[in-house]
Amino acid sequence: MFGIDDTGRITFATEEFAALLARTSAELVGTPVDTLVAAEDRETLAEARQAVSSASDRLTRTCQVTLRQSDRSRPVTIELTTANDGSVVGSRCQTTETADPFQHLFDLIQDAVVGFEIVNFVPIVRTVNPAFIETFGYDREEIVGDPLNEYIVPGDRVEEAVNYDERTAAGEVNYAVVSRETADGCREFIYRGVPYDTVDGRRCGFAMYTDVTDSRRQKRRLRVLHRVLRHNLRNELSVMFGTSEYVRAHAADSSVSLAASRALDAADRLAAVSEKARSVETALDGDADQSVDAAALARSVADSYRPDAPVETALPSTLPVTGGTAVYDAVDNLVENAVEHTLPGTAVRITAEQANGDAFVRVLDDGPGIPAAERAVVFEDADITNLQHGSGLGIWLARWVAETAGGSIEYDRTDGWTTVSLRFPLSDADTEDVLTVLDAPESAAEPTR
Repeated sequence: MFGIDDTGRITFATEEFAALLARTSAELVGTPVDTLVAAEDRETLAEARQAVSSASDRLTRTCQVTLRQSDRSRPVTIELTTANDGSVVGSRCQTTETADPFQHLFDLIQDAVVGFEIVNFVPIVRTVNPAFIETFGYDREEIVGDPLNEYIVPGDRVEEAVNYDERTAAGEVNYAVVSRETADGCREFIYRGVPYDTVDGRRCGFAMYTDVTDSRRQKRRLRVLHRVLRHNLRNELSVMFGTSEYVRAHAADSSVSLAASRALDAADRLAAVSEKARSVETALDGDADQSVDAAALARSVADSYRPDAPVETALPSTLPVTGGTAVYDAVDNLVENAVEHTLPGTAVRITAEQANGDAFVRVLDDGPGIPAAERAVVFEDADITNLQHGSGLGIWLARWVAETAGGSIEYDRTDGWTTVSLRFPLSDADTEDVLTVLDAPESAAEPTR
């Protein structure tokens, strides 16, 4: 509780009320009451105080305001009542945090969020959360009432921001990766803009900024590093192949010839890993939202192994899924792994079905199965160590493709049969938009013997 004199200054304050402002009762005495609330709430508070103080009889008015603290702002509902001596007594009715759980979320969410109103196609700041203040470096009172873009949009991104503002003004949702000026320089964010209309017809909205600078930079660095390493690896392998072949062909000593053969075998394995890494990169760079016919792609995989390896299929006529062309690579790598680990002439099976709202593509073989230690890494998220390194990039690729599409991978061993299942979301795309045939892949530029 607190008192206000006819000049608008605090005459007394209880410790409970002072605690809301992170101050003491003595510190509040003599303070203008309007300096305790956010700038945009001062007129509301003044109108309520004026109505109460000028009333001929006892009058009570309530208003919602935001109390200013040093580290955060606290939305509250204040009740103002006429006292016997004509002064005004105020008290807190309830916090908006209690009345509105969304305000609590707004205050505590770690992403920067700004509430704005579109005025002549320009977003005018109405409120910001503490994370916005920390990220962009502007106090609430400093930025409220001003155009948002003037504070956070870099000079070379103004046109882009204006386009988003026009979409917001038209009632459209925005979702994009953008660059914005922060307290720590220019950084990259996932930006989500959500418009809404108030009861009095104003177009407002919220903009949320999730900082992805570090993860995107790390991804770009790894991509460059990977390509540089693979390029250098390809060049050095070409030297290894040529030199080892020369030594083996001209060695008079059989032990030297055997050593050269071993070097060639090691180079072959290294080249295969490099090629697999290239195929993983290519597959994962595709459009995971594209609709494809998993049944048609699985049939293509089976055909690519015949007649050298018996691959049996039990597939529906069509099975549209979301996952892009990488679905082919996922199935192909599972079949390749199965063929490699079964006896020559032993059939590998590919099946597919629709169940419980998802699509399942399964590869089965009666080989020895994946060792438990390696299984734990790929299928159970165990830590990767020198002794537990997984079953090669092929199964990892299958897992990543399924997960990127919103699905998963599972392993089962029953009655001597190993089953690896890929789950993909079913696609509701029109038939003509579902990809059923892949273009012939380009020949790899890796070294060959």
